[in-house]
Amino acid sequence: MNRLLFILSFLVFISGNTFGQSTNSSMELLREGSSKRKAKIENRMKSDKQNYWLGKVPVKDGIVTFERTINVPNKSKEQIHDLMVSFANQLVSSSEHPEVSQISVNDNTQGIIIGSIQETMYFKRTKWETDYTEFYYQFTIDINDTSCKITINNIQYRYEEQHEVDSSYLKAENWITDDEAFNKSKTKFLKEPGKFRRETIKRINEIFDSAEKSVKSN
Repeated sequence: MNRLLFILSFLVFISGNTFGQSTNSSMELLREGSSKRKAKIENRMKSDKQNYWLGKVPVKDGIVTFERTINVPNKSKEQIHDLMVSFANQLVSSSEHPEVSQISVNDNTQGIIIGSIQETMYFKRTKWETDYTEFYYQFTIDINDTSCKITINNIQYRYEEQHEVDSSYLKAENWITDDEAFNKSKTKFLKEPGKFRRETIKRINEIFDSAEKSVKSN
């Protein structure tokens, strides 16, 4: 009898220790997960303030308008035009929507190129989930001797129909500006407009950087 009581007491002792160790491990995992989530949020906020915060979406005459002037002191107007035509053609050909993406104006004498683009902008793309919008914009390239200016405006989106956001065309003016993309106190992004704002600014900068590289490296 005493032996049986001893065995039972030992088993209770062992199971208690095991449970305690398991609980401690679970708590450690929870704390670790919480710390990672907090760090992720802090890094996102830091990135937002550095790259996408107030003033990063310029509005000109009521229209969201991104502009960049590229100085090329060693090239003539004709040379810059040829390089920008090549860049514009590449932008059009890289689109997944040739029925929409096209160059509508290419005037060497006036030094102007105008085109319209439709692209698929991905917010998330994994094996299990894809979140995207169709992204529309117009670009204008004004060319002079030793410089050119690229303007991107008339920005619209068409979001996936299965999302809660209205699947009709969303204008940038009503969606990604300082007035529309932030909460009332301007301390954080609203969820949906915020992700559109981030990806739009990121894509616009990619286009500008690509254009600058094309005209300066050739």
